[in-house]
Amino acid sequence: IGAATQAPHPVVMDDVEGAFEETPRDHRDEVDVEEDLYPYCIVWTPIPGCTWCFPFIGHMCIGTADGQVMEFMGFGATKAPKGGLSFGPVCRYVQLRKDRVRRGTWNEAIHKAMAQATGRPHGGCISNCHSFVADCLHEMRYCGIPCWNWLSYLLAVWVFICGHFTTCPRTTVYLVPVVIAFAVILIFSHM
Repeated sequence: IGAATQAPHPVVMDDVEGAFEETPRDHRDEVDVEEDLYPYCIVWTPIPGCTWCFPFIGHMCIGTADGQVMEFMGFGATKAPKGGLSFGPVCRYVQLRKDRVRRGTWNEAIHKAMAQATGRPHGGCISNCHSFVADCLHEMRYCGIPCWNWLSYLLAVWVFICGHFTTCPRTTVYLVPVVIAFAVILIFSHM
């Protein structure tokens, strides 16, 4: 009787100098570590040196609804490079619930936070990747909380306590230097 219609494919956002270009992809909410897709996730990777001494400190980013990871490295937020983040592959992640977005949509909030981050320099401890992720959650009023931008460092605790490790090798890359650093600190503190 009639031709079968096909539902439109959801899109993946590709960053092109700060703007999104939409390309089709089958939509899934599941994390796909092999393809570096982390939908509705806060993702984290260690920062060599810093993380070895302070295991909860690392580089934090956020995944769009289709799993593309957006990161802030200063002077704007962009799509993370292929294969992980600027400091290495994603090591840990926390997947959030899309039904807890209280204002707009997940991607709209990321768009707004990226626009706010444009031209903003990295400020070390005050304007950084944690601030960017907090700004995204603030824009979407995640869980109805209106002040995520004041809670940016709690995100580090959240990922440290609740984060899932992605793979055994990535976990090893994170844990071995931490254990060695703590062993060295203990040895030198008892001399």
